[in-house]
Amino acid sequence: MIEPEPVKKLSKKDQLKLDEEIALKLQAKIDEEERIARVEEEKINEANIAWDDIQEKVDADYQLAERLQAEEQEQFIIEQKATLLELAFPHQEPLAWIQFLHLRL
Repeated sequence: MIEPEPVKKLSKKDQLKLDEEIALKLQAKIDEEERIARVEEEKINEANIAWDDIQEKVDADYQLAERLQAEEQEQFIIEQKATLLELAFPHQEPLAWIQFLHLRL
């Protein structure tokens, strides 16, 4: 059977040196963990900024699409009204009806 070696009592000077080495290693580990946490936080912030930019572009595209669709619908309605008026009053100039409808809207 193997007996464990007895623990040697260190002198105060050696104990202080050992404690200092351990403290330095622990501080280095803490510093590295903090650095990694900062890097991760920066990545998250960059991703959030990128997401916000994408969301702004999507919102702008949606608003543009709505506006263009409304304009197209308005133009379609004007053309339909002009066609109906032309059928109702065939001797009138179609352009005059379109201009009249634009002024009325």
